[in-house]
Amino acid sequence: MQKVKFVFVREWNWRPACRGDIEAIDRIQCTVHRDHAEAPEVLLERLELCPEGCFVLEQDETICGYVLSHPWIRRSPPPIDTLLGSIPDASDIWYLHDLALLLETRGSGAGSGIAALLARQAKQAGYETAALISINGSQGFWQRQGFSAHREAALAHKLATYGGQAVYMEKDLFADAIRLSA
Repeated sequence: MQKVKFVFVREWNWRPACRGDIEAIDRIQCTVHRDHAEAPEVLLERLELCPEGCFVLEQDETICGYVLSHPWIRRSPPPIDTLLGSIPDASDIWYLHDLALLLETRGSGAGSGIAALLARQAKQAGYETAALISINGSQGFWQRQGFSAHREAALAHKLATYGGQAVYMEKDLFADAIRLSA
């Protein structure tokens, strides 16, 4: 008699974030980024400035993660916990402000999935580069998504506000297409 192996597969769903999600986003960021939590007003402003760059991860109608992203100026990341006022007209990169996933979602592919979705959206919007600040030891994850570290003295002051492991990273959004055509 053959043994049957059952595999439980969770269904993760990224959907556009809305104003009503801010309380859940704030709760998740306070859990995931305890030392770097931002005011709820900052989170809401990111959503209002660029709703097309903000998503929440749901499983069984429970929000388990979020991503906030928007256009910005290359190698000039906005300070943490600061209202932006507006998206600069001179924006030349797609900036991933924050990706936070609760522990139970990690390793599910949800992070890689949203990183790929944002890269496609940024390319469609005409951006050639995406950028972020890696914190909490997440540099390896972002490297697997195609980002590389840029260590520049000019960024040191801003990175210091994110903690000792903060690393500014960029990704050429067209690098995969270049490799495929070569």
